Amino acid sequence: MKLSLIIPTYNERENIQELIFKLKIELEKNKIINEIIIVDDNSPDGTGKVLEDLKVKYKNFKIIHRNGKLGLSSAVIEGFKISEGDILCVMDADLSHPVEKINEMYQIAIKGVDIVIGSRYIKGGAIEGWNLNRKLLSKLATFPARIFTNVNDPMSGFFLIKKNLIANKEINSKGFKILLELLIKTDSKNITEVPITFVNRTAGKSKAGAKEILYYSRNLIGYVFYKKEIVSEFIRFAFVGLAGTFINIIILYSLTENFKIYYIISAILAFIIAVTFNFIFNKIWTFNEKIYNKVAKKYASFFLVSSSALLVNIFFLYIFTEFLGIYYIISQIIAIGISLMINFIGNKIWTFRE
Repeated sequence: MKLSLIIPTYNERENIQELIFKLKIELEKNKIINEIIIVDDNSPDGTGKVLEDLKVKYKNFKIIHRNGKLGLSSAVIEGFKISEGDILCVMDADLSHPVEKINEMYQIAIKGVDIVIGSRYIKGGAIEGWNLNRKLLSKLATFPARIFTNVNDPMSGFFLIKKNLIANKEINSKGFKILLELLIKTDSKNITEVPITFVNRTAGKSKAGAKEILYYSRNLIGYVFYKKEIVSEFIRFAFVGLAGTFINIIILYSLTENFKIYYIISAILAFIIAVTFNFIFNKIWTFNEKIYNKVAKKYASFFLVSSSALLVNIFFLYIFTEFLGIYYIISQIIAIGISLMINFIGNKIWTFRE
């Protein structure tokens, strides 16, 4: 099966020659029939000229020169359109993705797997060269994406996909992360993640910025319409949470006023009872699980997520009220909304994932 490698470039003159050289060695060594498609967004650093020189040197080498910086996702789509391979491989041009993993991923794909993902976030995967802040931001970006898929690294830029899966699919050309969209919009049934070590670029600059974050946020909202069961689950989760809030208040009042228990103790007991109520009804109603399925383990996870959401609520209540000067009732409503989202996502991707 022929492999088409699609590589978007923008100001990658310092990296592209080395990448193509490594790719050609790897592909020839493993006797993989291939073509390399480079989509360059009119790089001002002269990447296009370097590519034209490489085209003379190498066979099965295609270049698309675009008129401006139109974005990574749209570049990948342009590459898809002219590809001739049965399997499409997307990777970055900055040497961050391990070329030596291509054959392993290709061998998995030709055995019938729809999508093979180079994953940073499974056992054996790693990231080198990122500081703690950047790793944290990456994890935070991955967090909401996980409600749409069970894939551990849906934001990976290194993956293989069967070409027939994208036929007649409307793929969004905005943003710099296209894998999540393909996972949502294609009929992929068999997905495998392969551990990779992602190495931060040593030359050139990262293309991620505020515009890409905005596109990503907009795309996440749009994906909800492709996964309507998530909306249904969220509504049920919110309804259970509302009922649990009333239970919390009633128990707090009863224990404090009727049984004369110190209100802090009452609040703790009320929280535990309300969380238990929420867990039971979310398990059997929201997420349609049998009550006895891993009940102790799942209860512990649910309790931990709910406690974390409570801390988030308090944190944002304080920030909005003390630093932004918002009336505390309004602050609490906003904080509840934020903590509700975190509570739902955390429990969907962790507690009730299986």
